[in-house]
Amino acid sequence: MAIKILLVEDDQILAKLYQTKFQKEGFEIQLAYDGQEGLDKLKSFEPGLIILDLIMPKVDGFSFLERFRADPVLGKKKIPILVLSNLGQDADIKRAQELGAADYFVKADISLGQMIEKVRKYLK
Repeated sequence: MAIKILLVEDDQILAKLYQTKFQKEGFEIQLAYDGQEGLDKLKSFEPGLIILDLIMPKVDGFSFLERFRADPVLGKKKIPILVLSNLGQDADIKRAQELGAADYFVKADISLGQMIEKVRKYLK
């Protein structure tokens, strides 16, 4: 059975690229193009891991983390959330980790192949 991943990313080209690559690697991946859509998808899709952008319309990644942790059902689930963002400031990284992100990656500093390896590490 394929490991399920939810990718919450507003850049549709990047999201489709990730989806294609992760599917080739044997993962089942669902896409959400903003934080609200991501939270809504979690009502019917239970991923083993979430990859989350921070700068998005409607509900940004920080608010997604806050709502996820505050939700009486979702908050109890031990789903690792990996932040993948263009924001690289220490304050942003610290805030995401304080809100429950398992790890934080700056888009410019990590390749798609490296991201797949990080995901595999968290799913072991």
